[in-house]
Amino acid sequence: MRLAILLLLSAQTATTQISFEVASVKQNTDTAADTTTRVDPGGRIVITAAPLRWLIAGAYGDANGGLRPEQVVGFPAGLRSERFDITAQTAPEVAAEAPTHITMRPFMRALLEERFKLRTHRERRELPVYALVRSNPHALGPRLSVSAVDCSKDEIRCGFRGGPAGRIKAEALSADLLMQLLANVSGRIVVNRTGLTGPFTVDLEYSPDQTALDKPSIFTAVQEQLGLKLESARASVDVLVIDSVERPAPD
Repeated sequence: MRLAILLLLSAQTATTQISFEVASVKQNTDTAADTTTRVDPGGRIVITAAPLRWLIAGAYGDANGGLRPEQVVGFPAGLRSERFDITAQTAPEVAAEAPTHITMRPFMRALLEERFKLRTHRERRELPVYALVRSNPHALGPRLSVSAVDCSKDEIRCGFRGGPAGRIKAEALSADLLMQLLANVSGRIVVNRTGLTGPFTVDLEYSPDQTALDKPSIFTAVQEQLGLKLESARASVDVLVIDSVERPAPD
């Protein structure tokens, strides 16, 4: 199904510009509103109270997730506190293929470029990161093992389907996706220096807010359960540089 959508998007790119058929963008001034996003089966995306930097980071991510906030640089101070509601609808042929947040990314990039006049370029910059390394070069931890699943033949068993806060459990998790999930929890980009490529079977439990007494911090959990360590380091990483962006006209 996902391959069909990607092929459709490739065909559209070759002939016409990818864009939503209709889209509404409005500033949200409710400071108490939670940021939410959903993609309906009919090809409709609904986003509420989203910071612009969050929208950009999500739209310019990859299959493993959005960019980290620190990977979006040059963001104007005047727009940092503003949040937006977006409702947009894709064409029927896209909607028919059950769109996801990942397949909506090209459409969101087009919307940001059109409505926010967003212009960007990519660079490599040295930033603070966590390096994921092996605690023991000869053994993995009790909750980490190399998966026997062939994800090219059994995609449904691969990846991360979500779950309760404080737990990462998966039957076949790629190294890239594991780095992304650990980055989300630790609050910093994670680079893989283990020499391991995956996929992995993982069952990691940790304190989601790093304060619970009955569960370890993410750093302790990674070392005790996975046999790995998160070490402070610096590394050259991809960043998205904002060349220009404007507040959209109300509609």
